[in-house]
Amino acid sequence: MGTVYLKVFVLGLVGRICMGSVEVNFVMLILGEDVNYGYFATAPMYDVALLRVDQQYPGLISNSSISVLYQSQDAADCAQAGAAMNNVAGRMFDLISRKRGFPVLFSPGCSLEVAPLADFAREMDVLLIASTSADASFANRARYPTFVSFGPTGQGGHVPSLKRFLRKFAWTTVTVFCESMANYLNVASFFGLTCRSIKALIASASDEFTVYYEDFDSRSPKVNFRGMLERAKSQSRIIVIETRQDIVQKIMIEAHKLKMTAEEYVFIYPEPNRRPLDISLLKPTEEFTGEVENV
Repeated sequence: MGTVYLKVFVLGLVGRICMGSVEVNFVMLILGEDVNYGYFATAPMYDVALLRVDQQYPGLISNSSISVLYQSQDAADCAQAGAAMNNVAGRMFDLISRKRGFPVLFSPGCSLEVAPLADFAREMDVLLIASTSADASFANRARYPTFVSFGPTGQGGHVPSLKRFLRKFAWTTVTVFCESMANYLNVASFFGLTCRSIKALIASASDEFTVYYEDFDSRSPKVNFRGMLERAKSQSRIIVIETRQDIVQKIMIEAHKLKMTAEEYVFIYPEPNRRPLDISLLKPTEEFTGEVENV
């Protein structure tokens, strides 16, 4: 919500300074009832954000109108939702054509939903702001000159960024912990995709990198995080972890017990969710009551 609040504030401020008395039309483009991107999850966020802006900066967005373009759609995943966005884009065109003033579009959709909207926004020469979606393709300013994304790095950008990061510090020996694809189905595809991408991308520079992989099942009663870390310790100083946040916490607690949380070791965790759990990866739990050093 804070991100949306900041965006609306900046837009209102720019509109007030640069456009004078020109009316600003805020249009929210929302598809379906997905628990992450849908109407009931996101529409109240925009309402509260605009209300807070108006309360804190009276009159800043007074010369504006607010519309919500909502289309009911049962989409099983992002790809299916993206296929329905041409209809939304057509309705967006009709709505903007009827309204006066300067249009500013918001979309909480995933990357495949937002991409066709961004193409339409380019052709209509209007500003489209995405609150959650992100993809490496959006960096193409020739294709998306009127599109801005405030989302985190998309899946397509994680592995190329990792490769550059490793090269920057000349880290060429890496251990990768990969969660079982059978676990945590809502994010399992992310883990599997990232692990496969790491293997493919780094393998393409096999003369440059040495990579050790270890698949593990965090739900198995036989899982041994200490043993995994001890094996990694004998192989490399750079460890990439692909699993859920709460499992990362358990791994990091074991790493602390093995004195692997000092500056000699580097742990890299590509975040699969745009809203991570609010936990400290080294926060003591009932399983560990020793002191945690500030590292």
